[in-house]
Amino acid sequence: MNVAGNTTRTPELVYTPEGQPLRREDIKTLADQMRYELGRYRAWRGHSDPAFHDQFVTVQKWQVERLKRTHADFLVDDRYKAITQFFLSEIYGGLDLNELAREVERALPIATRLLPDSVMRTSAVALELNALTGELDEGMAAMLFETMGVTDITEAALIEAYRRCNNQEERYRQLDLLAELGAGLDRYVRSRVIYATFKIAHRPAQMAGLGGLYGFLGRGFEVMRPMGSAADFLSVFVGKERAIVDAIFDGKPDPFAT
Repeated sequence: MNVAGNTTRTPELVYTPEGQPLRREDIKTLADQMRYELGRYRAWRGHSDPAFHDQFVTVQKWQVERLKRTHADFLVDDRYKAITQFFLSEIYGGLDLNELAREVERALPIATRLLPDSVMRTSAVALELNALTGELDEGMAAMLFETMGVTDITEAALIEAYRRCNNQEERYRQLDLLAELGAGLDRYVRSRVIYATFKIAHRPAQMAGLGGLYGFLGRGFEVMRPMGSAADFLSVFVGKERAIVDAIFDGKPDPFAT
């Protein structure tokens, strides 16, 4: 199979929302981890290249539409509709990382005191997932529009770009983070102590300027709370996506039909 080198590399050095350099090996605390992931977001090429940003958005829109087709049965199932929509609109590129970067810059020390540590860890997972997703989609945009020279994305072109990008392990990491995020939200919403602490922190969090982070977590809790457990949903959703990744890199002719 003709593939290029891995086009998705986690940056060795990023700059935090405060403008400080930070390397992955220097991460010591949960706050450092969150700053690092936001630094990865700040390193996206699209922030300084408007034309490339438009191509990146085109890739993300195509990906979301593909996810809707793959998981169409969930979108019409009353039990799973809300959580599926949350995954597609909030988790996949849905976080307003500009706002979160500002929140972290001014209020992260307060956040670590207001919200349970376990909830903050889930927040760090969400930030890493969004950072990695952006890196993957920027890699796809560069491959499609610059290396391959496509003008309109087709399924065949996208599959070829996946294979040329040659970043199967990063795709698996993306799915692992998705499963971890979903399981974390699910676990915390079913913990009376953690959920009660989170609810109590609503007003202080808003006053501290943490509305974006708190709102995202709150929406996740609300879509999962009526389900009892999201384990079955996560198993099927992530399982389907992992099978697609396997099929793409195994060279199967119609991987999205897996």
